[in-house]
Amino acid sequence: MIGKTITPPSRPRMVEYPLAQEYVLLINIMAVVISIIAVIYWVKLYKRVYKKDPREARGWSWLFVSVLGILLFNISSIYMIFITSPVYELMDVVGRTIIGISMTIGAYLLYSPMKKDLLYKFVPVTPVTEKESNIKSTLMEIVKKGQSYLINEEKPEKSNEIFVNLVTHGVHGLYITRRHPKEIRDKYGLKRTPIIWLTHEKISENHIDPTDIVELSHTIKEFIKKTTNGVVLIDGIEYLITQNEYKEILKFIQSLDDSIAISGSRLIIPIDPSTLTKQQFHLLKREVKILEMDEKGINP
Repeated sequence: MIGKTITPPSRPRMVEYPLAQEYVLLINIMAVVISIIAVIYWVKLYKRVYKKDPREARGWSWLFVSVLGILLFNISSIYMIFITSPVYELMDVVGRTIIGISMTIGAYLLYSPMKKDLLYKFVPVTPVTEKESNIKSTLMEIVKKGQSYLINEEKPEKSNEIFVNLVTHGVHGLYITRRHPKEIRDKYGLKRTPIIWLTHEKISENHIDPTDIVELSHTIKEFIKKTTNGVVLIDGIEYLITQNEYKEILKFIQSLDDSIAISGSRLIIPIDPSTLTKQQFHLLKREVKILEMDEKGINP
């Protein structure tokens, strides 16, 4: 209208609460720091325990989005302090800070025990030996401590012969198999040697699900730690490969080989080369030594 001045809208007037504003800003900064720590812990936890399962992936995604969301809200709220009432912002920040602290504590309680290898589930194994034979064995000089061996055979007869020979000459043994433990004990006369059955069945005997490579690896490594003169036989590596991705099994063997190398134990893996591709078998041969077998016995 003529003669009437139009006043442009003014910017919202900032409410001055100097003391409260300082406290709110400090709390927001602390909330951001805590949220960053929470994100770091959740990422570490994810890397340690994540398995390739769609349901677990969705769960981890929700957890990570929650922690990341809190971090982003806390960062943005620092700006909001200067254009809103600090009293209400204080209440909002305190609530989000409590959530951030709770998630950080939860992540720490879950991750911290893993650093000490206390959270992984594993089958408790006590190293023992069988009744010793009076016949002297030359295998101690061939199958040496700290070495991993691959034996090419369709059926693990020679591998079992080596294993039985060692455990009856003062070596602590651990037998990992796809076959029923009773069958192994009856066939090879193993009365005391711990045997772990690779099966999906939930039974009272010592068993490990073939898809749980973390538990299997941890169980073997715990056994190795308890002895300075041991031998581990994995009868069923082909079965493990069919139940998991080949790369995962290769990493599993690489990890075991490292543990064996720094210990006083031995690792024996019988395998039928025809069950693998040429590339798979070649990669496996690069990780462990080959024990050649003939009619006279072992050729180191």
